[in-house]
Amino acid sequence: MRRLPYSVRLLLVVGVLMGVFALGTRQAVFTDEEVTQRTRALTGTAQQQADMEALYHAAIKGGEQQVVMYQAAMDYEWQPLWSRFSQAFPGIRVTYMHLSPTAVTDRLDVEKVTGAHYGDLISQPVNVVMDIADRGYLEGWTPSSSASLEPIWRYKDQVYFTFNKVYGLGYSTRRVGGETLPVDVAQLLDDKWRNSFEYGAPGGGAGTTDVALLQLLTRQRIDLQQLRELRDRGGAGGAQEAGVISLAQGRRALNPWAYLPPLLRQQRLGVPIAIEYPADFTLLVPFGQGLVRQPAHPNAARLLLTWLMTPDAQALLASEAYSLGNLPGAPLPPGLPEEAAHTARVNMLSPQETARGLKEWMPKLRALWQQTL
Repeated sequence: MRRLPYSVRLLLVVGVLMGVFALGTRQAVFTDEEVTQRTRALTGTAQQQADMEALYHAAIKGGEQQVVMYQAAMDYEWQPLWSRFSQAFPGIRVTYMHLSPTAVTDRLDVEKVTGAHYGDLISQPVNVVMDIADRGYLEGWTPSSSASLEPIWRYKDQVYFTFNKVYGLGYSTRRVGGETLPVDVAQLLDDKWRNSFEYGAPGGGAGTTDVALLQLLTRQRIDLQQLRELRDRGGAGGAQEAGVISLAQGRRALNPWAYLPPLLRQQRLGVPIAIEYPADFTLLVPFGQGLVRQPAHPNAARLLLTWLMTPDAQALLASEAYSLGNLPGAPLPPGLPEEAAHTARVNMLSPQETARGLKEWMPKLRALWQQTL
């Protein structure tokens, strides 16, 4: 399908957005109950708690009853987290909007053109969020809770990589036993696994496979010939939730970079799937958060960003969103072994290295999978 020119897309989004403003729509609010008193204690240092209290009272005084988050992830992953935020800060709800990397910049363009500001925070994959910052969509601010966040997890004092999404080797227990799983890329490319595995196509919107291949290329764990074999012997299918569904239905035996949250939820429902963490298939993808310029709810936005870097939120990211926080002492999500997490952190590139590498390699990988390299 031919892609519409940017100007046309922008006009279309303007129309839709103005309709949203006219109707006063509040999308994906995640706490049905009206919380009227605090039921969740604050954590962090005394100064951090005092800063959050000040932002909270300023938000309430200013009538900021919501904070709007634009994120590239499914809403159900974050519902429990936002509910806990409202327990800590009664009277403020998180309004969550699932926007793709392209859609979020279109949306911010519209808000800038119309002056009708709706969003407060963005949360996007590593290369996307840094590009958004470079294009001037974000404003700088330093939360007191970021004091212990290592410099590698900051960008321009506009982006804070508060957590990583977790991926591992997913498999159908109906089709393969854990003891026979491949332990590296070379074993995955053996004839026994031909047409038995699936991954998100490189160069696509999710970017998971691109990050995985970039890390393998950097570590010299895969070469150009093996990339061709990966293309020819496996299947470029759905990413994220779609890849887990393929495993759950038994259409594929393996997914080398399966997304932990939907896999773990399906497994807990009794679906015959599981996940292991060999080094070549264990992946941490940083997600960065930042304040949009002229946020609609400035105090509530700063409050949520500050809260995400508290011990309470970092623990909830693991237990509720199955992600791995970047603050010191952040707990592991269920089922992720400490050794695997340590190895993944050692192997991963910095956010800036990842962004630079993806700019170089995504076009090459897309061309290779289209057989034009």
